[in-house]
Amino acid sequence: MKRILVFAAVALLLIVAPVAADEDDNVIRVHLVGYNETPSTINSPGSADFKARISADGTAIDYEMTYQNLSSTVLQSHIHFGRPALTGGIVLFLCTNLTPPAGVPTPQSCPETNPATISGTLTAANVIALPVNCPTPTTCSGQAIDSGATGFAEIVKAIRHRAAYVNIHTTNHPSGEIRAPLGPLARDHHHHDDH
Repeated sequence: MKRILVFAAVALLLIVAPVAADEDDNVIRVHLVGYNETPSTINSPGSADFKARISADGTAIDYEMTYQNLSSTVLQSHIHFGRPALTGGIVLFLCTNLTPPAGVPTPQSCPETNPATISGTLTAANVIALPVNCPTPTTCSGQAIDSGATGFAEIVKAIRHRAAYVNIHTTNHPSGEIRAPLGPLARDHHHHDDH
């Protein structure tokens, strides 16, 4: 009887463990601070907590972000395509108080209160493409993020490989006051300590 119970327990672990690991790849929790900003590090009193879940089929990201103690009014917040310590293009808007981007649904306004919380769902419709532009055969620019569903799959892949970040831009720091690299929770156990 003991062998049957042990076998059953092991079989259950083999079934449940991969599911738990897969779910962790879809969960993101990061802490934004000024020390992560680039090209200049910002000594900001502000911080934010960003949490998100990528849908099982990879076609949506549900997010919530709470920010506090920022030096000035929030202008906008985005998800950028770029590795830690590098600057990258904007792919997904979380909120804006500036001119909204063209060609995608109008993002929500950023609350001017401080602290504040925003939340929403991002899909292929929200992707801002970063196409490659090659004016000459040896000179290209752009980050090769497509529009639509293809681009959304590309940014989800980038998030899973820690090649994307979330940023909050303020009046005092229009290029960004606080930021954090995005990545699955399973690979980001010490997100509050590292940032």
